[in-house]
Amino acid sequence: MAASSVSSQRVGGQCNYKQYSGEAEIVSVNQRRTNPAEYEIKFSFHPHETIQEEFARVEGKQWLLVQKDSSYPREDFLKQYNIKTGGRLPCYLKVITKGTCTPVLFDFPTVGNGKVQ
Repeated sequence: MAASSVSSQRVGGQCNYKQYSGEAEIVSVNQRRTNPAEYEIKFSFHPHETIQEEFARVEGKQWLLVQKDSSYPREDFLKQYNIKTGGRLPCYLKVITKGTCTPVLFDFPTVGNGKVQ
Protein backbone atom coordinates (compact mmCIF):
# COMPACT_ATOMS: atom_id res chain seq x y z
CA MET A 1 0.00 0.00 0.00
CA ALA A 2 1.22 3.44 -0.62
CA ALA A 3 0.21 6.92 -0.20
CA SER A 4 1.16 9.61 -2.60
CA SER A 5 3.15 6.74 -2.31
CA VAL A 6 3.42 3.35 -3.70
CA SER A 7 2.67 4.66 -7.13
CA SER A 8 5.44 3.16 -9.21
CA GLN A 9 4.44 5.17 -12.26
CA ARG A 10 7.31 7.38 -13.42
CA VAL A 11 6.34 10.50 -15.24
CA GLY A 12 9.52 12.57 -15.27
CA GLY A 13 12.26 10.16 -16.27
CA GLN A 14 14.67 8.28 -14.04
CA CYS A 15 14.09 9.32 -10.42
CA ASN A 16 15.81 8.41 -7.16
CA TYR A 17 14.35 8.60 -3.68
CA LYS A 18 15.70 8.71 -0.13
CA GLN A 19 13.64 6.61 2.26
CA TYR A 20 12.69 7.44 5.86
CA SER A 21 11.11 4.78 8.07
CA GLY A 22 8.28 5.58 10.42
CA GLU A 23 4.64 4.95 11.19
CA ALA A 24 1.41 6.17 9.69
CA GLU A 25 -1.15 7.04 12.35
CA ILE A 26 -4.73 6.74 11.16
CA VAL A 27 -6.31 10.09 12.03
CA SER A 28 -9.83 9.40 10.78
CA VAL A 29 -11.93 6.77 9.03
CA ASN A 30 -15.25 8.13 7.81
CA GLN A 31 -17.95 6.91 5.48
CA ARG A 32 -18.25 9.11 2.42
CA ARG A 33 -21.47 11.12 2.24
CA THR A 34 -21.78 10.57 -1.51
CA ASN A 35 -21.28 6.79 -1.22
CA PRO A 36 -21.61 5.28 2.29
CA ALA A 37 -20.08 1.99 1.09
CA GLU A 38 -16.75 3.82 0.68
CA TYR A 39 -14.46 5.23 3.37
CA GLU A 40 -12.22 8.27 3.51
CA ILE A 41 -9.05 7.40 5.44
CA LYS A 42 -6.73 10.18 6.61
CA PHE A 43 -3.32 9.59 8.17
CA SER A 44 -0.31 11.47 9.48
CA PHE A 45 3.29 10.26 9.25
CA HIS A 46 5.61 9.98 12.26
CA PRO A 47 9.22 9.49 11.15
CA HIS A 48 11.73 7.50 13.17
CA GLU A 49 14.45 9.96 12.16
CA THR A 50 14.74 13.63 11.23
CA ILE A 51 13.73 14.39 7.67
CA GLN A 52 16.55 16.41 6.12
CA GLU A 53 14.72 17.79 3.09
CA GLU A 54 12.76 20.87 4.14
CA PHE A 55 10.11 20.48 1.41
CA ALA A 56 9.28 17.00 2.72
CA ARG A 57 8.81 17.77 6.40
CA VAL A 58 5.52 16.30 7.48
CA GLU A 59 4.73 17.78 10.89
CA GLY A 60 1.04 18.60 11.14
CA LYS A 61 0.17 17.35 7.65
CA GLN A 62 -2.45 14.76 6.77
CA TRP A 63 -2.84 12.62 3.67
CA LEU A 64 -5.68 10.68 2.11
CA LEU A 65 -5.22 6.94 1.63
CA VAL A 66 -6.93 5.47 -1.43
CA GLN A 67 -6.61 2.24 -3.39
CA LYS A 68 -4.19 1.91 -6.31
CA ASP A 69 -6.97 2.61 -8.80
CA SER A 70 -7.70 5.88 -6.88
CA SER A 71 -11.01 4.52 -5.56
CA TYR A 72 -11.95 4.84 -1.93
CA PRO A 73 -11.60 1.69 0.20
CA ARG A 74 -14.60 -0.30 1.33
CA GLU A 75 -15.25 -2.03 4.63
CA ASP A 76 -13.53 -5.28 3.60
CA PHE A 77 -10.28 -3.33 3.01
CA LEU A 78 -10.52 -1.76 6.49
CA LYS A 79 -11.06 -5.17 8.09
CA GLN A 80 -8.35 -6.93 6.07
CA TYR A 81 -5.68 -4.43 7.17
CA ASN A 82 -7.16 -3.59 10.58
CA ILE A 83 -7.45 0.10 9.69
CA LYS A 84 -9.14 2.15 12.39
CA THR A 85 -8.78 5.59 13.94
CA GLY A 86 -5.74 5.72 16.22
CA GLY A 87 -4.15 2.65 14.65
CA ARG A 88 -0.58 2.70 13.39
CA LEU A 89 0.97 1.02 10.38
CA PRO A 90 4.61 0.65 9.37
CA CYS A 91 5.30 3.19 6.65
CA TYR A 92 8.14 4.65 4.60
CA LEU A 93 8.31 8.23 3.42
CA LYS A 94 10.17 8.48 0.12
CA VAL A 95 11.65 11.86 -0.78
CA ILE A 96 12.88 12.60 -4.29
CA THR A 97 16.62 13.24 -4.64
CA LYS A 98 16.95 13.09 -8.43
CA GLY A 99 14.53 13.62 -11.32
CA THR A 100 11.15 15.25 -11.78
CA CYS A 101 8.80 12.54 -10.50
CA THR A 102 6.38 12.91 -7.59
CA PRO A 103 8.40 14.66 -4.85
CA VAL A 104 6.99 12.77 -1.83
CA LEU A 105 5.64 9.21 -1.77
CA PHE A 106 4.54 6.83 0.98
CA ASP A 107 4.95 3.08 1.02
CA PHE A 108 2.98 0.79 3.33
CA PRO A 109 4.80 -2.56 3.36
CA THR A 110 2.04 -4.39 5.27
CA VAL A 111 -0.89 -3.10 3.21
CA GLY A 112 -1.63 -4.02 -0.39
CA ASN A 113 -3.60 -2.12 -3.02
CA GLY A 114 -3.23 1.33 -1.52
CA LYS A 115 -1.68 4.67 -2.34
CA VAL A 116 -1.77 8.22 -1.05
CA GLN A 117 -3.36 11.29 -2.53
